[in-house]
Formats: sequence, structure tokens, C-alpha cells
Amino acid sequence: MFFTQTIRRKLGVGLGIIFFMLILLAYGAVSGLLSYQNTVADFKYSLDSLPDRDRLIVSVVALNEPLQKIRHSRPAASAHYQQKFKEQLHEVEKNEIPGFLQKVDRLPDPSLSTWRGFVNSQFSQHSAVMKRLEHLSLMSEQLEDPKQRLKVAEQMILEVAHLESLILEVKEVPSSTKSVIERASRVYRSRYNLVWVTCLIVFITFGCLIWYGYKTVLAPIQELHSGARIVAQGHFDHHFEIKSRDEMAELAEAFNKMTQRFKEKRDELNHKVDERSRQLVRSERLAGIGVLAAGVAHEINNPLSAISMASESLQGRMGDLKPHCPEDDLEVVEQYLGLIQREAMRCRDITSKLLDFSRGQNSVRSENDLVAVIEEVCSMVSLIKRLKGRNIQFSPPGACWAEFNPAEIKQVVLNIMTNALESMEVGGSLEIQVREHVDSVTLIFKDDGCGMSSEVMESLFDPFFTQRADGTGTGLGMSITHRIVKDHGGEIEVESAGPGKGSTFFVELPKKAKLQNKAA
Repeated sequence: MFFTQTIRRKLGVGLGIIFFMLILLAYGAVSGLLSYQNTVADFKYSLDSLPDRDRLIVSVVALNEPLQKIRHSRPAASAHYQQKFKEQLHEVEKNEIPGFLQKVDRLPDPSLSTWRGFVNSQFSQHSAVMKRLEHLSLMSEQLEDPKQRLKVAEQMILEVAHLESLILEVKEVPSSTKSVIERASRVYRSRYNLVWVTCLIVFITFGCLIWYGYKTVLAPIQELHSGARIVAQGHFDHHFEIKSRDEMAELAEAFNKMTQRFKEKRDELNHKVDERSRQLVRSERLAGIGVLAAGVAHEINNPLSAISMASESLQGRMGDLKPHCPEDDLEVVEQYLGLIQREAMRCRDITSKLLDFSRGQNSVRSENDLVAVIEEVCSMVSLIKRLKGRNIQFSPPGACWAEFNPAEIKQVVLNIMTNALESMEVGGSLEIQVREHVDSVTLIFKDDGCGMSSEVMESLFDPFFTQRADGTGTGLGMSITHRIVKDHGGEIEVESAGPGKGSTFFVELPKKAKLQNKAA
């Protein structure tokens, strides 16, 4: 079940892939923005923002100019240069050095902590640099003494030189604009490649998603649509083939089962239509033959009665002719008269059956046990000499009640059983079953006799149809059986796998009789 690819799971996978694509795009964009932001932050610390040691040295060196002027100027002009020295010294002490330290503290690179500590120690309150500046400040007060001015100026020049050497001990910042640019270029190239790679992955993934959606959703739907149109045109042999493990495959399987059911129903309806058509034609033929048979039987009965009576009268007067005729001639005459009487009786039996065949829907029906009727017929058939040696298997489940005419249904069962037993050799078997349903009862007669072809099954219930080669059959038994079953509102069908493979008769009778005419 886990590997079953349902449509919901496919849509979920598609949404997950789209979400993954959005995450990649967002990551590439945010990464580029952060890189740009870091690059901008690094460039803020350009040459103007970095701690400039050379500028600090220049400001310290500028202290020498007023001191040199003091050494070579007149006493009246020395006061001006003394003031200028104090201003420059104040600039170095209050502006340049604190500004330099502030820039050092704002450096963003944490790897400069060692260098930053050394710089802070060099410019701390009790460092050598600060002591030199304090010493210069004190010595500048002695410049006002004309006697010591020259000597003090020379000493101050030496102090400025020592101060310059102390500041030179401070190394330059181990960073430059070039390194920042190179690092920004490397970051830019990496982010540039990342953006292109993510875009390429997104486009490839999107293309795969489109292909996956077409193969797993759109193509099956298109195939189902085309197949449905083919089936709608009446081609029920079309088979849907979708090789997947999702709802589309289940839908295709359902379509296949539906078309199969349509095909089976169509074949079944065609078979029923053909069967009903044959039954209608047979009923029309039977109705016409019934009218004809009644008339023919009535017209033939009178001549047959006259022939029978004449032959009996002649046979009764044979004793008077014995003295006048040879013995051999008398025997021939008696044989011919017996033949006339037998054939006349046979014709009367045929006309009797014709009359029975012509009668219909005038029997009185009542509730009877169908199993008892079958058992009675089985007992009757077991006494018939020509049917000896055949096995009859009948194991009734119990009484089965239905409304029917006992004499007519007995005739139906007898006709079917005698036909089945006569169609098999000695040792053959006839199996009888009774299946009770809610509103009907089905009788099944299955034999292992000579079987029937399709042509025989189509003409089996036609009047005067017989396959007996000896000419003893009238061909009316199964026609009368068909008429009785139809009059009872039932159905009779026959099945056979072919000649020599036995036959099976199905007789279905309703449990409740339909509205019938009163008996005449």
C-alpha cells in the first residue's frame, strides 16, 4: 500500500517539488542579498574608515616645524610658534590618537584581536607614547624662558623623534581595500554560480514535473477519454490498458469490467431475442397447426370408426366363410383384418393426441406437491418393459408445493423422461433435480444419452418433429409438453453439448398460477 501511487499522493509530490523549487529560489535570492549586504558593510571600512597610522605619524612629525622655527626665530616671534606647537600637540593628543583608537575598535574582523590589543597597549594612559606627550607638554612651558628656549627646543625635537619611533612600532592594519575587494569578488562569484545552479536545477525539476504529470495523469486521462469514445460507438471489445498503480488503473479496470458486462448483456439479450423470436414463430405455428389438427382429427375420426367397425364385423363373420374358402386364404384375410384394426387404432391414438394438442388453457389448477408427481411418474416408468436397464436418480429435498394441473404436469414429466430414457443405451443414467426459488420451481432432467445438435434443438418443440427411425413416434410429445408448460406460465429450455454428449432439460414453473379460464 505504501508504494501505491494514488492521485492524491502524486499531487502531494508535485506540490512538494514546487515547494522545494521555491525554497531553492528563495535561498539563492536571500544568499545573494546577504552577500551583497556583507560586501557593502566591508566597503564601508574603506581607506577613510580604516585606522591610518601614516596620518598619525604625519601629525606627530608636524610638531617639529614650530620647534625648528623657535630655534631660528627672533625672541619676539617665538611666542607665536610656541602657541602653534601647543595647538599641534593638543591636536595629536586630543584628536588624532583618540580618533585612531576609535577606528581600531570599530574594525569588524575578529581575527585582529591581537593587533588591536597591542595598539591599545601602545596608546594606553601609562604607555611610553602618552608619557612622551605629557613630557612634551611640560617642556613646552619652559620655552617661555629666553635663556633655556634653545636648549629646550632641541630636547623637544629629540622627544618628538622618540615619539615618532614609538608610533612606527605600531604596524599597519593587516587588511586593505584590495583584500576586501578580492574577498567580495570571491563571494560574488560563488553566489553567482549558486544562483545559476539553483536556476538550472529549478528549470530541470520543473521540466521533470511537467513530464511526470503528463505521463501519470494527463496521458491516462487522455487514453481513458479515447477508449470511452470507442466504447460509446459500440465497440465493446476495446480493452483499456493503463500500467500504473493508482486510481487511473482502477478506473481502467472498472471500464474493462463494465464493457465486459455490456458485451455479456448484449449477447444475452440477443440470445433472448432470438429465443423469443423462435418461440413466437413456434407459437404461431402451433396455433395454426392446433386449429388444423382439431379439424383434421374430427374429420378423420369418422372414417376411422367406420373402418374399424367394418374390419371387426368382417372378422366376426369369418366363421361363416370357413366351409367355402381354403384354409390358407382364411389366414391371410385374418392377418389383413388384424392389421387394419391395429392401424386404425393407431390412427385413433394420433387423432386423440392431435385433439389434446389443440386444447389449451382450459385446465383447472390447484396446489399440489410437485415432488410427489415426479415420484409417481418414476414409479410408472420403472414398470415399462422397453425402458428397463436405465438408472433414474432422484433425491428430493422435501415437498415442493405449487399451483398446477397434476395430469398435465405428469404428462410433461412423462414425455421428458421417456424421451431421455429412450435416447440412451442400457446402463445409462437420468438425473432429476428440483430447485425451489422464491416465486418459481425449476425441474432439471439431465441424461447421458445420444445428445442433440443445434438444428435438432431448434426444431425439438415443433409439431410432428421426430428422430425415430422406426416410424413409431408421432412428433407431438414435445410439442404438447411445450404447450402445457406455456399454458402454466412457465418456460422450457434444452441444452446439449452435441451429439453423443447427453442433454439437459430445464422446466421452470411458477408457484402461483396466473388468472386462467374456467374449464369447459
